[in-house]
Amino acid sequence: MVSIAGCSMTTEREALVTPEEVIKSPADDRDYRYVTLENGLKVLLISDPDTDKSAAAVDVNVGSYQDPDDRLGLAHFLEHMLFMGTEKYPDVDSYSEFIRANGGSSNAYTADVRTNYYFDINSDQLQPALDRLAQFFIAPKLDPNYVEREKNAVDSEYRLHAREDGWRLFMALNATSNPDHPKSRFNIGSLDTLNDKDGKLWQSLKDFHDQYYVAPNMGVVVYGRENLDTLEKWVKTSFAGVPSGAKPDLTIGKQPYTRDELQARINIVPLKDTRVLSLSFPMPSAQPFYHIKPLGYLARIIGYEGKGSLHSLLKDRGLIDSLAAYSSDLPNEYSEFTVRMELTPEGLTQVDEITATVFDYLELIRRKGLQPWLYQESKQIADLGFRYQEDRNPQQTASGLAARMHYLPAEHLLEANYLYEAYDPELIIGYLNRMTVENLRQVVIAQNLPTNRVEPYFETKYSVQGLSDELVKRLKTPVAREFLTIPEPNPFIASNLKLQESSKATEPSVIMEKPGLRVWGLTDTSFNMPRGNVRAMISTPAASATPDDNVLIQLYKSLLSRSLNEYGYPAKEAGLNYSITAGRRGLLISLAGYQDKQAVLLEDILKAVETFKPEKSAFEQEKAVLIRGLKNKKFHAPYRLGMDALNQATYPSYPEDEVLLKAAEKVTYHDLLNYARNFYSQIHVEMLVYGNHSKSEVLKLAAMVESVLLNDHNRRDRFDLPFHLLGEMDRVLNMDVEHDDSMLISYYQLPETNNLERARYALLGRLLANPFFNSLRTEQQLGYVVFAGPRPFEKHPGVIFVVQSPKLDPIGIEARVDQFLSDQVNALGQLTDQELEQYRQGLIGDLLKKDDNMDERNARFWQGIASDELDFDNRLKIADEIRKLKPADMESALKRLMENRGKLVIRSFGGPHKKAYKSEAKRTECNSINCLNDLPLSR
Repeated sequence: MVSIAGCSMTTEREALVTPEEVIKSPADDRDYRYVTLENGLKVLLISDPDTDKSAAAVDVNVGSYQDPDDRLGLAHFLEHMLFMGTEKYPDVDSYSEFIRANGGSSNAYTADVRTNYYFDINSDQLQPALDRLAQFFIAPKLDPNYVEREKNAVDSEYRLHAREDGWRLFMALNATSNPDHPKSRFNIGSLDTLNDKDGKLWQSLKDFHDQYYVAPNMGVVVYGRENLDTLEKWVKTSFAGVPSGAKPDLTIGKQPYTRDELQARINIVPLKDTRVLSLSFPMPSAQPFYHIKPLGYLARIIGYEGKGSLHSLLKDRGLIDSLAAYSSDLPNEYSEFTVRMELTPEGLTQVDEITATVFDYLELIRRKGLQPWLYQESKQIADLGFRYQEDRNPQQTASGLAARMHYLPAEHLLEANYLYEAYDPELIIGYLNRMTVENLRQVVIAQNLPTNRVEPYFETKYSVQGLSDELVKRLKTPVAREFLTIPEPNPFIASNLKLQESSKATEPSVIMEKPGLRVWGLTDTSFNMPRGNVRAMISTPAASATPDDNVLIQLYKSLLSRSLNEYGYPAKEAGLNYSITAGRRGLLISLAGYQDKQAVLLEDILKAVETFKPEKSAFEQEKAVLIRGLKNKKFHAPYRLGMDALNQATYPSYPEDEVLLKAAEKVTYHDLLNYARNFYSQIHVEMLVYGNHSKSEVLKLAAMVESVLLNDHNRRDRFDLPFHLLGEMDRVLNMDVEHDDSMLISYYQLPETNNLERARYALLGRLLANPFFNSLRTEQQLGYVVFAGPRPFEKHPGVIFVVQSPKLDPIGIEARVDQFLSDQVNALGQLTDQELEQYRQGLIGDLLKKDDNMDERNARFWQGIASDELDFDNRLKIADEIRKLKPADMESALKRLMENRGKLVIRSFGGPHKKAYKSEAKRTECNSINCLNDLPLSR
């Protein structure tokens, strides 16, 4: 291990090499070992003695691209089926139950050529969890009795996405690929594509597993607190039984697009009011050059948002709302480089002109953009990022690294994203020269476009046609534009990396308090990072007193952020992040990253506040974005809309979307200017400065904020949101949601706020979560979205049950939920203290989890300050209460829940279920959130 206390960055890239050649950051004190088992299984072991969460992930080099043509969705279906029990652990959902009981979580996903399975768990239970996961790949049951049931779950997942534009547009775009390439096919699976008419579906599952789920085709990452020898022993014991087999040939060997799909204009019609122009160029895979990053170099220039950028020019002309440049890669097959722009209404009328402007900029890069200093600057930023790389949580670490193991050598698994080993202008220009009109896919996404085809699975309208001769000629003759330039040297790259002496305190304390201002601070360099976090909350009733205020603060935030973008973008690029966010309490200014130049950036943010006067055209553009977002909310999944309604019901300052939309449509430029002037008339500022800042620096930052925002006349007490308590009520809120699925949310809230009741219902929610999922989803197959768990609210305990179903109306769903709760009374009556101990320890493990990095610790402290729970050690007290809980406490807690006092049901009837509606006879029924305004109000 290399100590970094008091050191500064050198020009040479520093890195540590473990004996097994896994290069790691000097800031990384974990141990690594890369081994290959006798069966060919690639394994990365990570030993972290300080972790209280362990994790593992298995990535199988197979995905939807390997689906048989007559079994589309088979890879995804198999992923589902592996959770249905194994020969060694046969109970359905026993894997998930064990993980959840011991404070963990588990999931999986199927991608194009990979399927990734992962979990995390309290550290003392890694070995048994690892053994359970290993059996997925050794002896899964693939129980024929669950083939039909889980096929329904896959179909429900497909139908859940039916009105989600992300999926609809993705599938329509894929439909414009080479018909002979697997990219062009449906990949989720449905009852139709997974039909069993030939009686061979189970055999197809088994054959697919046998062919692809072999050790040489898999990568495993195990992250635990044990030493490497112990972890290696566990892996060898559990995974030795994975079949060795031959690694299957995964070569596709076909181009993703033919001439018919290139030099083409592609129109796609979304459900939402969305306007996007995407210019993409297929090219040879850049994976072999991961250590040089030719496409990363180009993406940085094209996606730059500072002065003289393509983004600034198009946005200042009112043509785009955003611009991003990025590449994707199917390793060893092809890469695709994309410039994606969200368009204004005016931009939609000038798609070809915007495309020409992009091509003009590409020509500028050819002439002036290949600069060694610019590549070295990218390298410098990346070197800093790797040198001071912060830990991610164990689950993210394991899953992310497992996904790389098929394509990267062991030595570069950790640092591949940070490598800029050699400036190679010929390689860069070779990729840049693929960005031609002959190789262009001009994709336009908007409503009311002319189309002549329909994608069959999501019924999305689209068309493909050749580019016009006029556009082709224009793109082949680029012109110089005086306002476009190559990025200038970045002034925000950190140079002072000296670490302050860490405070002996373990939590922040009040450094300064006066009328209208309270400042918290903690010098913490225990992570050995020259980073800091600054948060300043400007709270005021003017943030949400009326629907107009709710709208105006969002516009004010957007325009303030916009005014800073050209100046602040280089800061973000250099690892000094900032944001201005708006909420119902006020404005939050946040800075995070290298501490070195945070004072300079904060000063400029405050200057932007002082000099705020946006152009009217900018106001109109941001207003249009806000209105479009409000209108598009209706396309969210029903359960997401229901969860949003729950927030609206409990916070009176959170108006319904229709009310906000009306306010947004009538707001004027002068309203915004008046609001910005008056916003600071009565405010309170609360700050937290955490990390590599000395006490004197904390006071300096506080003085900067105070001098700009506060005066002798505008100081007030901190503003906290009022909120509704459910009290003794039992009510139903009906929502009108346009969707085929029905939705039900049953939310229970308790009146107490003491630690005992918070502990009791947090544990009860944990106990009910997996049986609820198992009963209503796995066994009853009501739908893909089924979950339950604790939902505390403003220190009040709560429990929530959520179901979205294509099969059953909400009245029927509620009856199933009630029956489940009745059944659980009996189950809890038979619960032993030994069985409960798993859940107790799992919840305690989550409560007392160590912070993985500075951002996590800062967020935990800020959550306490923002919620006014200033006993930062209160989680220890709740943990003490959890230790005392017995099975009888769980049974009595559930019985109290079932008295239906403090209960709110939110529901919507899906299109096919409208006729099932019946008016309520025994409880109050609401069709608007306004009917909950009589609920008790608290702060």
